[in-house]
Amino acid sequence: MSKLLVRKTWRFCGIIFPLVYYFESKRVTLIAVLLFLGIFLLIELLRFTVPKLNNRLFIIFRHFFKETEKKGLITTTTFLASFLITVLLFRKDIAITAMLFSIFGDAASAIVGVHGKKKIFGKSIEGSLAFLVTCLVIGSALALTKIRLGPAVFILGAFSATIIELLPLHVDDNLTISLVAGAVMSAMSKFL
Repeated sequence: MSKLLVRKTWRFCGIIFPLVYYFESKRVTLIAVLLFLGIFLLIELLRFTVPKLNNRLFIIFRHFFKETEKKGLITTTTFLASFLITVLLFRKDIAITAMLFSIFGDAASAIVGVHGKKKIFGKSIEGSLAFLVTCLVIGSALALTKIRLGPAVFILGAFSATIIELLPLHVDDNLTISLVAGAVMSAMSKFL
């Protein structure tokens, strides 16, 4: 299995948080996210204070890490931090939708984007289209559940998540996707 597929399969484990939030309260969800974030922050602290441990972790888990993560935060840490903030800031239906956009949209973008030919801002248009379509499918599927965001709300959320993933910002998109999508959907739900 390629390194990219291993990384994205690992990311799918993040579905536990929107699932917990769907069935449980905000409090229970925050505890779950904080527990995992705390574990990863402890790992980060140990990695940066014990260089040999950092090197060893990168050998053992080489399929899970990007080379750039050796000297910076592991993307799972920023991913969990964004979920914590998303759950804190947004109402339940919006937070769940935004988290699912981040989990599945980003994975679709990466998996399809690897094979893409047309680039914009260093990312493939095909990957961005896969991101958008995935988010639109998620929004439509959620309409069949107790999460009933209006089509205009989740469509604008999907477009905003796609744009923030595409733009060459100097901020990890694992942090920004769910937050931007959540903010846009939250604002739009007030008007629609």
